[in-house]
Formats: sequence, structure tokens, C-alpha cells
Amino acid sequence: MRGILLLILALIIPLASSISTTMLPAYQPSDTMIIEIQGNILEPITPQDIVFKRAHVAIAVDYDVKRIGDKYYLYAQLPINPNNYTLFINDIDTTVNGQAQVIDYNQTFQVIGNTSEYSINPGFIVTDKDFTLTVTSYLDQPLPINLNFPSESSFTLQPGNNPILFRAISIEAGLYLAAVGKYIVPIQITSAQSNSTPSQITSASISPLGIRQIILANQNKTFEFRVTNLGSTQLENLYFSFDETLFSVYPPVINTLAPNSSQQFNLSLKRTSGQLISGKIFLAQGSKTLANLTVDISFTDNQSIANASTTPQYYCSELSGKFCAATETCSTVFIQSLDGSCCTGECQTNDPSSSSNWIVYSGIILVLVILFVVYMSYKKSKFPKMNKPSPLSPPFRTPA
Repeated sequence: MRGILLLILALIIPLASSISTTMLPAYQPSDTMIIEIQGNILEPITPQDIVFKRAHVAIAVDYDVKRIGDKYYLYAQLPINPNNYTLFINDIDTTVNGQAQVIDYNQTFQVIGNTSEYSINPGFIVTDKDFTLTVTSYLDQPLPINLNFPSESSFTLQPGNNPILFRAISIEAGLYLAAVGKYIVPIQITSAQSNSTPSQITSASISPLGIRQIILANQNKTFEFRVTNLGSTQLENLYFSFDETLFSVYPPVINTLAPNSSQQFNLSLKRTSGQLISGKIFLAQGSKTLANLTVDISFTDNQSIANASTTPQYYCSELSGKFCAATETCSTVFIQSLDGSCCTGECQTNDPSSSSNWIVYSGIILVLVILFVVYMSYKKSKFPKMNKPSPLSPPFRTPA
């Protein structure tokens, strides 16, 4: 009996330890997870292999995975709502007891406590040029943080998005672990003459990050999503990769997309009844995945259930959005999220000279006209016109 137990342990322990990560057991809401995937990985891990779930439901998370040097790194923008979550890495080509195998790995973590003071995006960099990291502060007052790349310095975060420019042109090629406040960011500086590593980071996003709805069975419905070029160069020859037995996307490709611009797409279902439709839409360029969209659609014959599903299903952080101040407008249409009106574009300060001054001036003129009318009415009622007196008659004399 003891020998059997030892044999079972000998088989289980290597399997459990063949793949591991540096994931922490808990993170704060809106935090950024940056972890290393450790183990003997024989084939590349791609974004299609990564799934985040809350309970048994896949959730929309902005993430990426990349091999940097001889290690694999993954970063993810975590949800704002506290809960238990699980990271799934599927179809990992590795070795178990010296034999090549394909395994699935999962690890559970918590999102708990107060909202993180700030988050960072992206969570790693591969480049041969100067680059920008965006640190988003969730505080209402300035917060100083320390940097150590390319040298020791400090930066004061303001509420909202804070782009931080890093000078990398003069830095020697290699892998650096840069401290950006509380985050340790893997940065690979490549040689400009090297053809083995991309010399430029392409950045794009899909909004919303996911589509989750319950709709009436046998109802033909389309869902809108938007692709935005977040980089400084034009994107060309982009396409979508997905299960064509479940979805169709129109238009199917993006020929060109200028910097800081976006394009809208329609997602249609190939099936309108039956079991849950669940899958991902990947935005790709060549062999590289730029972004993904999680889709979970279920069907019902109950109109009230379908109507309830049209209420907001996402937190603003899950939409990669932000909240604009009362004096700001959104460059795109506000989206109703679970925690308020969410802007997936840029918050822009209102121009008082073109938006509200004419209302103020019109109000002042109207008040002056009313005061003038009241004054004239008051003047006429207080000083009425008097009849002009007739001349006095000569004195009447009684005859003597």
C-alpha cells in the first residue's frame, strides 16, 4: 500500500510542478497583474491560449502574453469588482517526467480590498525606440512614484491617465526589469539592426472587451464593437480570427487604420437558438495577435429575461474606459457601465468660449431688457400726467 502511494505521489508532484507562475494569491481591484510563466515550454504560448474566468464564466480582461528573452511574461488589467478569479493557460507544450506532453494549467487568485492607487499599461515592452507607458491614477490628488529606468528618477502622477516617456535609443540592447512605482516591468531593448525581434510595438484595442447578453431565441441580432489604433503609426492588413461556425464579422478586414483613430464593426451570430455561444474574436496582424473580444451569448424564450439582459453588464474598467469630470466630455459616445457613464475615448475639457458663453451672454441681455421694461412701467405708474390748470377768472365784485 505504501509503495502504491509513493508511486502516485511521484506521478502527481512532477505534473503539478511542471508549469508554475509568479502570481500572487491576491490583488487589489483595478490592479495590473504582471507575472512570469515558468517551466519547460516547448511551443509558444499565444493570447488564444489564455482565458480568465469568474466562477465558470469567461470574463473580458485586457491582457497579453509574450516571450521576452527566454521567459514568458503575462500582464492583465484586473476587474474593479472583488471576487475569486482563475487564470487558465490551455494547450501548453511541455515535458512531464521527461516526456513531451500537452497540458492545461490553471491558477486561482482573489481580487479583494480597496481599489489600487494606480495601474500600468502595457505590462511589458519590446522595442528599439523610445516608448511610453501609461500609468492611470485612481486617486483624487497627486501621487509621486519612483522610476529606475533608464536611471533613477521620480514622477508625480496626476488623477487619470499619465503617459510617461522613456528614452531607450541610447540604452544597450538587453532585458531589463524596470521599477515603475510598485510595478516591475520587463523591458527588452533590441538592436535596430536585428531582424529576429520586432523593432516596433503595435498597439490596438477592442471596445468593449467582451459581449455578454441573453437574447430572445430565433432573433437575428448584431452586436457592435470598435477597434482603435493606440499607436503612433498606421496599422495595415489587420484581420479577425474566430470560429466561423459561430460568428461572422463585417467588415472582415482592416486595410488601414490611422493612429488615434477607430473603426466600427458588426458581429452576427450563425446560430440563434440552443446552447450558449461562447468564444473569442482575435484581432491579428500577420502571426501576431493584437487584441481580443470575448463573446458569451445565451438564448431564452422569456421576454423579461431578455430585457433585463440589456442593462449594463460590465464595469468601466472591463471596457478599458474612464470616468470624465463634470467639466469634460468624451470624444466618443458614453457607454453605460455597472458603475456609471464610461468613456472609452478621451476625456476632453469643454471649451467655454464655444459651448456656454453664448448662454450666459443671452441671459444677461434678457435680464437687462426685463429690468428696463419694469423700470419704464414703474415710472409711468408713479408719475401720472396732470391736467393743465385753466387761467383764473377775474375777481367777482358785488355792486355797491
